[in-house]
Amino acid sequence: MYELFLKGGPTMYVLLGLSVAGLAVIVERVLVLYRARTDTEVFMSRIEAALDAQRHEDALEAARAGSGAMARILVAGIEKIRRGRAEVERAIEARGNLEVAKLERGLLLLQAVAKTAPLVGFFGTVSGMIRAFEAMGKAGLGDPGHVAIGISEALITTAAGLAVAIPAFFVHSLFVGKVNRFVMELEEGSIRFLDALESAEEKQARRLLRDEVGGDYLEI
Repeated sequence: MYELFLKGGPTMYVLLGLSVAGLAVIVERVLVLYRARTDTEVFMSRIEAALDAQRHEDALEAARAGSGAMARILVAGIEKIRRGRAEVERAIEARGNLEVAKLERGLLLLQAVAKTAPLVGFFGTVSGMIRAFEAMGKAGLGDPGHVAIGISEALITTAAGLAVAIPAFFVHSLFVGKVNRFVMELEEGSIRFLDALESAEEKQARRLLRDEVGGDYLEI
């Protein structure tokens, strides 16, 4: 393997750098996406129950006790409940955009590795072919060994470029799909939270109205 790397010429060092960058992004994204996971159903049930009982402090405590992007989004929203629904929605949207950006971080670099590696390999191919023809011109057809060295370099860099690009492209596609599923879960959780908040506010308004009507009736 090391001999093939050396035969590939200087281009192999560029491909090595791209492969290291791609691997670093993959490892970092796996850790981030793993930590972003949340048992949405159980988590949202606790928040909804607290909101329904008008226990906003309990809802905030439950959100802070959670982990992942969903918990951080709801913390931002619950902290603004006393300022009105409009402030809650703005806080959720702002925090949601930030969390989505965190989930997508590094994917552009991984995509760049997947697209650049074949081009670098092709550059090595062209460079190797140029050397092969130069050797052919100097040594003639009688000494194919010099020509074979250039062609070997060309084939090795092409293969190396594809070897770096194919896994990077495949993993990038997996990550994009995973991030899209996370985004859908965040949107669904945010909608459930806002619906629960609206339901709790309507329930509280009906209770206050019933108390007022009851009080007027007693005065009569």
